[in-house]
Formats: sequence, C-alpha cells, structure tokens
Amino acid sequence: MEEAFRKEDFDVGVKSMEMRQTPPFEIAIVIDSKNLESKSHEFGGDVVGHLITELSNAGLIVEKVDGANFLTFLKIGAPVDVIGREASRLKLRKPTNVGLDVVFDWERRDSFVRQPLGDALFSWTERYQCIISIIDSVYGPDNVPLVKKLQDGGVIKEVMALHQEQQRQWLLKHWALRFMDLTRQPLDVLSAYFGAKVAIYFAFLGMYTRWLLFPAALGIFLHFTDQGPMEPAVPPIYAMIVVIWAVVFLQFWRRQNAALQNKWGLSYESEEIQTIKSLTREQRGVLLQKTSQQQAYGANVSEQEAQILGREEWLSRIRSVKNSMIAVTCILCVQFPFELLYAHLNKYAPNDIIKYIFTGVYLLIVQYLTKIGGQVGIALTKSEHLVSKEAAANSMIYKVFGLYFFQSYIGLFYQAILHKDFNTLRSMLAQRLIVSQLMSNVVEDLIPYMTYRWTEYKAMKADAQIKKDMGEKPHDSHDTHSLSVEKEFYSPKYEASVGNEFEDGLFDDFLELAVQFGMVTMFASAYPLVAMFAFMNNLVEIRSDALKLLVTMRRPAPRRPASIGAWLTIFQNLGVVAIVTNCALLVCLYDDAGRWKIEPGLAAILLLEHLLLLAKFGFSWFVPEEPAWIKARRIKKAFIQDHVSHRLLEMLEKNTEDEILHDIQNPMLG
Repeated sequence: MEEAFRKEDFDVGVKSMEMRQTPPFEIAIVIDSKNLESKSHEFGGDVVGHLITELSNAGLIVEKVDGANFLTFLKIGAPVDVIGREASRLKLRKPTNVGLDVVFDWERRDSFVRQPLGDALFSWTERYQCIISIIDSVYGPDNVPLVKKLQDGGVIKEVMALHQEQQRQWLLKHWALRFMDLTRQPLDVLSAYFGAKVAIYFAFLGMYTRWLLFPAALGIFLHFTDQGPMEPAVPPIYAMIVVIWAVVFLQFWRRQNAALQNKWGLSYESEEIQTIKSLTREQRGVLLQKTSQQQAYGANVSEQEAQILGREEWLSRIRSVKNSMIAVTCILCVQFPFELLYAHLNKYAPNDIIKYIFTGVYLLIVQYLTKIGGQVGIALTKSEHLVSKEAAANSMIYKVFGLYFFQSYIGLFYQAILHKDFNTLRSMLAQRLIVSQLMSNVVEDLIPYMTYRWTEYKAMKADAQIKKDMGEKPHDSHDTHSLSVEKEFYSPKYEASVGNEFEDGLFDDFLELAVQFGMVTMFASAYPLVAMFAFMNNLVEIRSDALKLLVTMRRPAPRRPASIGAWLTIFQNLGVVAIVTNCALLVCLYDDAGRWKIEPGLAAILLLEHLLLLAKFGFSWFVPEEPAWIKARRIKKAFIQDHVSHRLLEMLEKNTEDEILHDIQNPMLG
C-alpha cells in the first residue's frame, strides 16, 4: 500500500545523509546574547566562540547564525563516524545481520543491519540521541558540563531538533495534504523522519479509524431503519457486537504492532534495561563498584536487601492508592455540583444552538478542571520516586487518565443512570463529539499557529526598534535561509499539556482517543451513532495532526518505544468497563417507567458479580507479579550482561552465520 506514495524522493534526502561531506544540521542551540556578559569573564570574553570551539573539538559541525532580538543560533550536525563512536560509547543496542541485538561497535559496523529507508546506518532517533550525548559531554574549564552551565546561567535558551526542509515538504505533499487518501499513510517514512513513537501513534490512529467503519455503518443502519418487532433486541445486540469488536480490534492491533516492531527493528525494553538507561553517571559507577565487589555471588540480592525492597514496595503501593483515592474524591466533590448545573441548563435550553453553546462552555471548563486533575496526577507520580523514566511516564498516564475518566464521563453517567434521560444523553454525546472536534482543531492547531505568528511579529518589531535606536540595519525578515532556524524557534514545542517532563504532545492525542474509545464502547447501547461521529472525527484528526507536526510545531525530539505502552492497557480496561456500563444502560433503557422488579437476592448476586469484577482488576494491579527483590536481581543481571555482550560481536566477526548456526545446532561436536 505504501509503495503508492512513491518514497523515492524521500529516499534521496535520507540516502545521502551519511554520505555528505557536510552532514545536515539536525539540532540547534539557541543563545540569548543579552546574557553573555555574565559569563564572558570565564571564557576570555567570547562565550559563543569558546562553545563553538569545544563543540567542534568534540567532532561536531557547527554553523553560527545571527537572529533578531539578540538571538544567536548554533546549527549542529555530526558526521557518521562521530555518531558511530558515540553510539559505541553509549552502548546502543542494534540488530545484527544474523538477527541478534547486541551493543554497537563502530569498528564492526558492517555487521549491523542498515535502515530500511536510505540504507543509512543510524536512524533519526539514534542520531539525535548521540548528538545530544556529545553536546552534554562537552565540559568547561571548571569540569562542569558546558551547555548545562550556560543553560542555568540563562545564556542558552533552548536545545531543539530541526526540520529537514526537503523531507518536510515531501511529507506535506504526500501525507498531510492528501485528504482523499483517508487512512492511508506512509508509515515507514514517518518512522524515519519523526521516530517510532510518532509513527506508531499514526499507525494506531489509522487502523482504529479503519476498524471504526464497521460499527459506524452498522450504527447508521440500525438508527435510520425500522426493525419492527426486533427493535427491543437491537440495543443489547449492538452493544454485544461493539464490545466484541473492541476486543478483536485490540488483538489485531497487537499483531500489527508486532509486525511494525519487526519492520522497524524495534524491541521491547525490559524494565531493568530502562532502569539502567535512567541511571546517572555517578549511579552507574556505584552499581558497577557493587557488582565488582559481589562477583563471587553473581547477581544475587542479599536477604537484608530483599526485606528492605519488599517493605518499600508495599508502602509505595499503599501510599499510591491512598493518594489517588483522596485526589479522586476531592475532584468529584468539586466537579459534581458543576455537572448538576450543566445538566439542568442543557435540559431546559430553549433550542439546539443554545445547547451547543452550553456544551462548548462546559467543555472549556472541563478542560480546565482536567488540567488541575492532571497536575494532581503529576504530583502523585513524583511522590513515588520511580527510577525509570518510562515507569514514571506510565504511572502518570494511569493517574491522569483515571482522573480524566471520572471528570469526562460523570455527566454522561448522571444523565443515563440517575435521570434515565436517554434523549438528553444522546444529544450530549453528539454535542460532545462535534464540539470537541471543533475545539480540538482550534486549541491544538489554530491557537498555536496564531501564537507563533504573534510571537514572531513581536520579536521582529522589537528587533527593528532596537536596531533603529542603534543606527543599524533592521533584521531582514524575508531572509529565509538565515531565518529558517529562527522561525522554528518561535514555533511552539510539541509537548503535553500536563507532565511534559514525562511525556510529549502525543500524550494529549492518545488521551483524546482513549476518551473517544470509551464513548464508542461504553455508550453503544444508548446511541449507535457514536461510532459514526468518531469515524468522521478521526478522518479529520489524521490530517490535522499531520499539519500540526509539520507546519505548526517544532520537530519533536524522537523516542523509540516498541508499542503504545500504557495506553494499550487503558484501552483494554475500557473494553471491560464497557461490559458493565452497557449492562447498566440496558437496565435503565428498558426500565424507564420503573416497571422492572428485581428480587433482592438476584440484585445482591448482580452487585456481587460487579464487585468481584472490579476486585479482580484492582488486585491484579495492586499485587505485583513478582517481588521487588526479583526485579533488583534482574537489573543486576542486565547490568552485568550489558558489559560483556560485546564479546558476542567479536565472535560474529570471526565466524559466518552458517558456522554459528552449526555450532548452536550441534553443541557436542568438536
């Protein structure tokens, strides 16, 4: 399917990247010249010159560009040999030609698999990681990281990734502006340009949208046709179909995700590998020293260490549950009166226009309240002191979505279960999906673009006034060559609305999809047209998100996850919650006159069933699958393995693939 996109033009930009005499500039350092005087005495009066010299001595290619408003930009690139040696120092794991992932060694680079696009040795994610590492490893005269010191002193404002104009224009033409392609997307190209995390998001969004076509078409048919005597059976049958659809979709997504992992050379990083990567240089040194001292005992954990780890593990989980319950209770107490007011106003609004206005105001307020809830979730996550950044990000996702779940659906459940007003519920679902899409385009696309234009205009105007007062020539705003990096600097960052220290802008995009998925599955029996609205919304979302990334936002820093991570767990749990909510909605739907009589014993059994279902999932989270000391032991083993894996690479260099396979299959020979 992707061959129709004609990736040859994009390949040209990638293929020659590592072969150029002058490598492309992929990162920029933004310097505020107004603050140079405070540091000039430490570097002989020329801070920028000293920084350029040190970066050049580290092997980087640096080009200085003077911008407006006392800004200076250092565009940075790195030759492939510099990146390769840094990859060896960082012990990056890469797949080899015999199918094993081992620590990269620049001297044995021919043993490693090249990228599917452009035949490059390193992906954009790996290049970015290596260049940033080189920048961070440049030290000043006082043996302190130079860039960090200048950042703390206000001299360096930003270190940011740069767009590659030729490839960006290709993506605009063949992806963002191809509205008639519906869900078709050049996923390989997205992975090569943005990194695997962005590509996996768009792969999930495209597949989810395609799969929505079935419940959307079925919902339209059931809503606009007369089923006659079968009409009472339609809601439960449709609800059952949607729940099964959700389960099957998520299973097929896992298959698709596995295929993408294999295609892009991704692999799941175990928790111990993530923990090792999160360690500072000092922490690594301490762990290595302890490992050397305990070589006689291998990777075992002492009994005293196991007791301490076990106690901290349970105290951490109990503290997490307590804090989360307090936060949810407080937020519900704050938001519930507001939900009652909105339900009352929406019910007695004189016409649909007023209802849509009320819904827009309501969603704006809910958005503000959810940001407050998000900040609470961030505070709770930080209180857990998680070592791995990925573990902290997943913890934040669970907490923020949990709060968002209560805040987003409380009004809908209020109408459905307490008021049993299904006409109002259907109206609210339609209003939310329509208004939320319009608001999403305004908040995510229009407002950032207008903010970018206004910020750029103010900066140019201020620079012109300063130059005029000094009798100098104003900065030429039409000099696109010198200002391309400056325009990117004025563009907004692609970051999460909450918790940007843990997650990037994809957090908000996945959050929208999760809330939408919940509406499609949990309210299927009440309003079959929800899937249709979601399908239409996502067709627009694919292209609007593409334009946002290519036109409005800065190029995001790449990350390399192997899956959608914690979001997959959330989607799966929403499918389980959908079973409970649809059953409750069906009871309310068929008992709108209060004629159903349920025996107390049967009611108790039904209540017990639901409580046991909740307990099952609650305890599966609360009780970890393995003790903390087992995790600690695996971390030690992974750390030891990390230091000896290069020996396998030496063996690969000496033996052919056939010889290695022969030795594996015939271990007793010779």
